[in-house]
Amino acid sequence: MRRSWAVSIAAFVASASLLVSCARDPALVLSSDAATTPVTATKVPAAPPPPSIIGGTAPGSLVSVQPLDDIADDIAELGATATRVVYRSTSGTDGEPTDVSGTVVIPGGSAPEGGWPVVSFGHGTTGVLNNCGPSQYDNLLGSAPIVAALVLNGYAVTMTDYQGLGLDGSYHPYLDSKTFGYNMIDAVRAARNFLPTLSTRWAAYGVSLGGMAAWAASDRNAEYGGGLDLVGTAAIVPVSDMAGLADSAAAGTLTRAQYPLLMYALHGLAITHPEMNLDDYRSGLARDRWDDFMQCVPPGSDAVPELVAALTATDLRPVSQEAADRLRGWLSDMALPKQKSDTPLLVMYGSEDDLILQAWTEKALASACDSGDEVEYELHYGEGHGDVDSSRSVPWVKARFAGQRVDNTCEQRR
Repeated sequence: MRRSWAVSIAAFVASASLLVSCARDPALVLSSDAATTPVTATKVPAAPPPPSIIGGTAPGSLVSVQPLDDIADDIAELGATATRVVYRSTSGTDGEPTDVSGTVVIPGGSAPEGGWPVVSFGHGTTGVLNNCGPSQYDNLLGSAPIVAALVLNGYAVTMTDYQGLGLDGSYHPYLDSKTFGYNMIDAVRAARNFLPTLSTRWAAYGVSLGGMAAWAASDRNAEYGGGLDLVGTAAIVPVSDMAGLADSAAAGTLTRAQYPLLMYALHGLAITHPEMNLDDYRSGLARDRWDDFMQCVPPGSDAVPELVAALTATDLRPVSQEAADRLRGWLSDMALPKQKSDTPLLVMYGSEDDLILQAWTEKALASACDSGDEVEYELHYGEGHGDVDSSRSVPWVKARFAGQRVDNTCEQRR
């Protein structure tokens, strides 16, 4: 999620580091001891993999698989294989079964004993329409460099498109943490059905909207993650409790970076809540060009950034205090956290974030700490949504797989 609402990520891999930068996504810098060649690359031919398990109705069951032969060079040059999968999951809004698409990337070479460990990666905002699923694009709508970095560090990577992105017949409940959490967990099950020798040990990792999805996987794990072993979750500048959007919209104090975020949320809420009158929350340019604003990220039209720049606070002001109160309630229903997490969580956020305000993240962190969660969190002073130094995040994930002790910030600040 970013000011331009593009998910293009420029990557540079050299001198044992990977830098991922863009207009709004934070930089991802691996530590000096991070691997920069395939971890277990070998000239010895690997044993043929067992067949995929296709069929069934349980969460994570595979509906279909399709090799991605034209996947971005970031991934292909590693000798990794990429596959588009469609799998069963669960809607967080009504508990009904859903089909969700995503991507599974398997490293080249021989797996370590116990199978490749898995990272379920949560991508940032790509839009809200059916054609906005990263698995439909060779570059995974900009996520290929980060996926490649995780593969280089010895992980099989599974990346859900999220419900409603990538498949017809459903809708995308933007900001709904329960749906995202279910989709992230079931993406691991889908990966293990695709390659049954994958480890049951996994981590969740995500940035911005994907940070919400990763945190939500931790939040849902105790009651939904049976049969898998979640070792920890890294959430970088995560969306969490966005109820404050309602009050900012009513007061006319939304930042320009928050305009598209609110519009995407309103799009999903209008479907989840049929009683909602969308025009209670949009007027002027927002109402007149609504379909243009809903385009995938990056937009299919050069006019979209100009349209966003032309929006005013009045275009997204609720018509009444009652309408604002309803919006606040709906956003709270989708917020994090909802229950106690049973695995460690890393949260990194910035003091100058104009998309996800510091106070909003700290409200969610306070709730997590009050529930007894094991959270290591870092406030990066002077850094915003797109430039938080996340260089510790991948080593932190590695430490969770290694069983190392977590530095629980909640305990230190009680």
